[in-house]
Amino acid sequence: MRFALRLLLRDMRSGDILTLIFALIIAVSTVTAITLFIDRLQLSFESESASLMAADRLISSDDEIPQNWQSKANELGLKQAERTSFRTMIFAGDNLQLSQVSAVTDLYPLRGAYLVDDTLFGTGTDDTTPPQPGKIWLSSRLASLLGVTIGDQVEVGETTLTVSQFLVRDPNASSSAFAVSPRAVINMADLAATKVIIPGSRVRYSLLLAGDKSALDEYETWVTSQLNEGQRWQTPTQKGERIGDTIGKAQSFLLLAGTLAVILSGVAMALASSRFVKRHLMQVAVLKTLGATPRKLIHVFLIQFIVLFMLGAGVGLAIGWGLQLIISSLLAGLMSTALPEPSISRLWLGVATGFVSMLAFCFPLMQRLIKVSPMSVLQPGFKVEQNTVIIYGIGFIGMYGLMCLYTGGFILPSIMMLAIVGIGIVVALLGYAVFSLGRSLTSGATSGWQIGFAALYRRLLPNLFQLLVFTLIIMLGLILVGVKSNLISDWQQQLPADAPNHYLFNVQADQIKQIDQVTDDLGIKRSDWFPMVRGRVITINGTSVQTLYPEDRPEPELFERELNLTWSDEVGKGSKLIEGDFAADGLSIEQRVMQEANLKMGDELTLNIGGNEVTLPITSVREVDWGSMQPNFYLILPKHAIADYLANFVSSVFISQQNAQSFYKAMSQFPTVSMLNVGDLLKQVQTVIGQLSQAIQLVLLCILSAGALVLLASVRSTLEERLEEGALLRVLGAKKALVQQALFVEFGALGLFSGLIAAAGAEACLYGLQVFLFKAEASWHPLLWSLGPLIGVVVISAIGLFASRKVSSVPPMHLLRAV
Repeated sequence: MRFALRLLLRDMRSGDILTLIFALIIAVSTVTAITLFIDRLQLSFESESASLMAADRLISSDDEIPQNWQSKANELGLKQAERTSFRTMIFAGDNLQLSQVSAVTDLYPLRGAYLVDDTLFGTGTDDTTPPQPGKIWLSSRLASLLGVTIGDQVEVGETTLTVSQFLVRDPNASSSAFAVSPRAVINMADLAATKVIIPGSRVRYSLLLAGDKSALDEYETWVTSQLNEGQRWQTPTQKGERIGDTIGKAQSFLLLAGTLAVILSGVAMALASSRFVKRHLMQVAVLKTLGATPRKLIHVFLIQFIVLFMLGAGVGLAIGWGLQLIISSLLAGLMSTALPEPSISRLWLGVATGFVSMLAFCFPLMQRLIKVSPMSVLQPGFKVEQNTVIIYGIGFIGMYGLMCLYTGGFILPSIMMLAIVGIGIVVALLGYAVFSLGRSLTSGATSGWQIGFAALYRRLLPNLFQLLVFTLIIMLGLILVGVKSNLISDWQQQLPADAPNHYLFNVQADQIKQIDQVTDDLGIKRSDWFPMVRGRVITINGTSVQTLYPEDRPEPELFERELNLTWSDEVGKGSKLIEGDFAADGLSIEQRVMQEANLKMGDELTLNIGGNEVTLPITSVREVDWGSMQPNFYLILPKHAIADYLANFVSSVFISQQNAQSFYKAMSQFPTVSMLNVGDLLKQVQTVIGQLSQAIQLVLLCILSAGALVLLASVRSTLEERLEEGALLRVLGAKKALVQQALFVEFGALGLFSGLIAAAGAEACLYGLQVFLFKAEASWHPLLWSLGPLIGVVVISAIGLFASRKVSSVPPMHLLRAV
């Protein structure tokens, strides 16, 4: 123990082991900082999404929430609120209006806030408490339809309530299935007095929960097995397809950033462990000649590595914690909400990264070092290069396992590892061919550029390895640049600033022209009008849906409820035909629900529409971008199939803050038209995208800084050989300028080749990320092809010349003594 520590202290004084310590610190600190920052961003995304759901978790049900469910929540210390939603007529004198009413308990909302105002169509102020008993909040549109103002009384069922505020926004109204009618909110204490809920009433009950994540997870495990067909457990990221998809993509990118940090840490440890072995060859030889057994050497190195791991991991965790605090503080001014505190439980990944890196890269090399014969080590020029591919293969298998553990899946790690393997093969083949060509062209080298090219082949294996390292680091940087400049911008373009934020429902054919006139007068953009009837799929290829999906088997969404059906002569905006003939006499189906229902082209579906049965084959498949906010449908039928049914029409419009009041007032002349406001949902999506875009810049800076350190470590790993060669050239009379030119040509060539190969690898990797991870269309990135070689030549040449500055600045005799 004491002997091992004395050797370790001596190595630290001489600087031999500092490279390994720094590599371990880089590995642990980089992964820790990014992991903690990612965790805080994800918690922030979930928190903002929870404000749209008014809770951390929600149970919605067609029946009253069982009492024991509420008791279980109390046992776990969870905050609770209840909401009962229903439609009913509200009366004010001679005026009446079908309205969507929510009765809520005193703690509602658990997250987020109401937006209320005391003037019609006002912008509103936050209020975190619901109406008091005896009071009612009406939306401005409902109040204008009833002709009431603050202080007036309205009748809801058999009770009379006083209007106390105008409702601008209900935290949960933006994606509620019942939110299309003008809205009102009352206190739960007044619900019984209304007597509007009777057997057969269409009511939606909700239990809202908030509290500690572990308690919520335990409650979810307990309750989900008890949910029946009419009950649903909801989380913030499941709240609406668009926000769930957005947060999922945000998390995918952040996982990508963390994965790149894991790869960088592996490269750093591989370089450091290789250098450590080279520097300890003589030490092992001396110890063996003095009688040290392999078991004794294993004991010595094991103690040293434990101490190194504890030191590197401890310092790395501290630096990582500080880095994420710096990143978070820099981003704080750009965030719409404060980031939650980092979770200490997430520190394990940084420690695991350091441990796996040492286990995968250091111990195989240590084992090979211990088995080396003392006589062979003492021979001049001996090098430990056998089985290098196997050694690093074991290391990168360890890295792959760590990435799978980190991301919780195989797609992202597989894309990255396949890209690395492909790059490795290209580097080996192309590097060998180019270096060999350089050797043949520089026979009898006398100039700086000839000496530099000749050195590429003379140090073939080290230069091939360095070429791979340079290529990987540049490729990782280009991937992040490509994501930032292309994927995120494409993502933002999918949701333009003027995307529709209101849907108009229940519009009759004779009202379309009048509503078009309103929108034209106000300069409001609208989508096409689509006729809409209701229908249910009852058989598939002649077999009843009930037979295929009995009560104990969950139904796909296509079969579990009545659907909105339409007809159209064109595919329409927000949709793309991917298979079949849209003009054929059959059904056009949305791709996702088709896959979920396990259907295929040609299958015949029978629909019950208004008591009549219509049987049609599937003749086309559409890919629908639900984020376009255009009216879209699971099924589009030919016009003759449903033209005889009474249809109402639907469209979507973009209402800006400037024309909102004018539009709402104009729409008060259409009391039967329902509007669904999804503006808050769109704002949340845009907030997430904006925050992610800004976070990428800081994460990119953090990873590239670590990459620069790894590049420096890579150059230093072959510094001894370059010093020796430079010293010999100086002794033979070469001038400083010649040596510097040779070094510049060697590093510049390595940078140029690595930049070109990195650009190709980044292009291939971005293709995989776009298609398989971000579910977007692949695109070409010309910026990478110019940026890659430029970065390679400039950065690698600068780092290489800086690390090798001794070659041209120190007298030849001093260099010879040093090497």
